[in-house]
Amino acid sequence: MSRTGRPRSDLAQASILAAAFDLLVERGYDALTIEAVALRAGVGKTTIYRRWQAKADLAVDAFFHATEEELRLPQTVSAREDFATQITGLAALLSGPRGAVLATMLGGARGDPVLSEALGTRWLAPRRLWGLARMTRAEAEGQLRPEVKVPAALALLYGPLYMPLLFGQPVPTPQALQDILGLSLSAIFLP
Repeated sequence: MSRTGRPRSDLAQASILAAAFDLLVERGYDALTIEAVALRAGVGKTTIYRRWQAKADLAVDAFFHATEEELRLPQTVSAREDFATQITGLAALLSGPRGAVLATMLGGARGDPVLSEALGTRWLAPRRLWGLARMTRAEAEGQLRPEVKVPAALALLYGPLYMPLLFGQPVPTPQALQDILGLSLSAIFLP
């Protein structure tokens, strides 16, 4: 079966994702419109609607397109080092424009079930699963202090990054993060 019309262009898709991300940085999620993205990307609205059914889907794809390289989840012998590496990298990502975009999308997710589902599926679930699996493995390997409960340990490690985002505050500075991490990691892991 042959397709009619113009073929989808990778260049158009990259342009749309870049335009959407830039507009998210400039205006926030609530003010993002398909019309503004189309104008910025130099494409028609129908080109966008063929690829994304909702603004939320486009916003999440734009965010991940801009952050894909930084979102690796380490797996080494030392859980302490894995968490330190992952949290330090996440803090660096969240301190810039990508953190501002995530913050505005987290705010928008409260009133947008499509965005809430997309962020839950693509952002929260993979990080939560990695954290639980990595911490559970560390527990089985005897790396955790005996009194440590895995959910509490994860909240202690990630709370200092996500709480500021939810309240429109900056994530901790690199030095403050190192101080927080040093204390948290010492409370969770055996020396």
